[in-house]
Amino acid sequence: MKKLSTLLLFIGMSVFVFGQTFISEDFSAGEMPPSGWSIDDLQEKWSINSGTEAGGIAPEAKFTYLSGNNTTRLISPETDLSGFTSASFSFRHFLDDYSGSGYTLGAATRSGGGAWNDVWSVNPTGDIGPEEVSFEINNGDMGASDFQICLYVTGNTYNLDYWYIDDILLFNPLALDAQMVSITTSSYVGGPTEVEGIVKNFGSTQITSLDLDWEVDGMVHSTSITGLSIDFGENYDFTCDDLFNFPIGSYDLIVTIVNVNGTTDDDPSNNSLTKGISVISHTVAKKAALEEFTSSTCGPCASFHNTFVPWCETHADEMTLVKYQMNWPGSGDIYYTEEGGVRRNYYGVTWVPWLVGDGEFTNTNTGAAQGVLNAAAEASGLMSLVCSHTLNGTEMTITTTILPYANFDNFKVTIDVFEYLTTQNVGSNGETSFEHVMMKMVPDANGTSVNLVDRVPYTITETVQLSGTNVEEWDDLGVAVIVQDNSSKFVFQSDYSLEDAGYATEGRLSNIYLDGSALAGFDPDVMDYNVELPVGTVEMPVITAELMDANGVKVIVPANEFPGTATIDAYGEDLASHYTYNINLSVLTGIGHEAFEAVQVYPNPTNGQLFLKGTANTDIKIHNAIGIQVASYEDFTGNVIDLSNLENGIYFINIVLEDKTVVNKKINLFR
Repeated sequence: MKKLSTLLLFIGMSVFVFGQTFISEDFSAGEMPPSGWSIDDLQEKWSINSGTEAGGIAPEAKFTYLSGNNTTRLISPETDLSGFTSASFSFRHFLDDYSGSGYTLGAATRSGGGAWNDVWSVNPTGDIGPEEVSFEINNGDMGASDFQICLYVTGNTYNLDYWYIDDILLFNPLALDAQMVSITTSSYVGGPTEVEGIVKNFGSTQITSLDLDWEVDGMVHSTSITGLSIDFGENYDFTCDDLFNFPIGSYDLIVTIVNVNGTTDDDPSNNSLTKGISVISHTVAKKAALEEFTSSTCGPCASFHNTFVPWCETHADEMTLVKYQMNWPGSGDIYYTEEGGVRRNYYGVTWVPWLVGDGEFTNTNTGAAQGVLNAAAEASGLMSLVCSHTLNGTEMTITTTILPYANFDNFKVTIDVFEYLTTQNVGSNGETSFEHVMMKMVPDANGTSVNLVDRVPYTITETVQLSGTNVEEWDDLGVAVIVQDNSSKFVFQSDYSLEDAGYATEGRLSNIYLDGSALAGFDPDVMDYNVELPVGTVEMPVITAELMDANGVKVIVPANEFPGTATIDAYGEDLASHYTYNINLSVLTGIGHEAFEAVQVYPNPTNGQLFLKGTANTDIKIHNAIGIQVASYEDFTGNVIDLSNLENGIYFINIVLEDKTVVNKKINLFR
């Protein structure tokens, strides 16, 4: 549940210490207008949106375009501000612009039900946000017992598409209040990664320094930032000193503001955020998805296709393409379907031609479309997929298997049956042929909701009846598969199905190699191996493997600790055939198996700060790659060693325990 709606609160005894909140509205009650609020004109164009376009938490407010010159206001309840000479106002918003001219967005105040006085306005020239707007109000309406504030749209309201609003707040700021706005580190990382985010000043005092902590599994990393000058309402993009560097898996990253200007923040409730971070196990090439909304009654669609269709033919192998025919702007395209309408609503499509590239709005020109392909080519694909289909008369059976390389929750798999070329839906725009036209969505327009688990294949098999659809030629059908985050709509992978494809099921390995040498006694049908390395081995061997079928997939996951267990997941070309090989690495006795297991040194690689466990009362020596001692510690009882003064490279740590057992560890220092 979101924050409380429409609060008229006075908190604490002192304005300057505790602050006061006068109005808070986040639309969580799902009412438009919210209780106590009112709308001046065009009330029917204001609604509740179930999404998060404004950047807050669903639901949110939404204003929808209307033809003509209009003025409409979303007006707050009357609020008693007696005795106050100023207050701060903030809100989140996102403007989906249409023409980039001819209208104004703004905020205004009044008292006694009188004239409105502007306190913020903008004349859009394109999309705005999502962003958070904050400013101070100190005009003549302050101090009134019947103060009101509104958010308004005025001008040619046809020139915008939608205005999304959330988290409206009128308050008297605390003296010192920094807010953790967001953690911007990617949710999916493949190695040492910077911890980054945004802090906002919600206090009346300028922020000159920040102390930040980030934490994973109880390990805390601290960063101090000085020389700042962050005024009220301003954001600051921060980067922490230490890198996020953990083995493959899922983690909760907690980032907290510890001190502001060298002292405790007045409101610690907004100082911390948590974000799920997955360290991926493997990457593949990513294939972009382009979805176009078009119509045979749309003149601009025909103009766009003069360049877009040849471009698509040139880049056919680099993307997955689907087109949805819409029943407007003219009398309608006869190949429109209700499923296409659902997909239109999913993306918020308001005109045609409308292009969606990897789940995001894309301008209708080949340069923008090429940008989508370029971005996909530069990105890492975080899942593999294969799909095959068989047509029996008018009935089609489709089998799709997805192999994820991280955990993905609340994802959607959309499967579209389309016809490569149609000629019978001619309308009024002059086009006589149409490509990649969607005929049926499988199982329906909502797709299949999935939660995917790292390295666990997920198979969807559907049989669909295509009689009654707009199919013209039964030997001209294709199938497109799109896998996307159902919240952000971003597409993580896509591809076409192959008709009557027989994907191989042979997924076993033909050999495993340790440092280039074949694993003794390897058998493709034996999944577990115990490997004892020579006495004194301190470096984990490099593990490689060969598949029996080169079209399969193998994922090698090194041991988190050495000694430890490395795994190799091997899959057939069908991605569903799955074998897991375990290589249990140990060191021959004489160096102490128990000691190796008890002593932990992490993270590895490290960016300078090295954590140790099981090292009480030990002697430690550190040598570089050519054997020169660079540091030593006698009778060491702590749990942290700082290597930040050393150069990047390989180092060997010699640990002598109380019982004189010697443990050697190899560390990679990387900044």
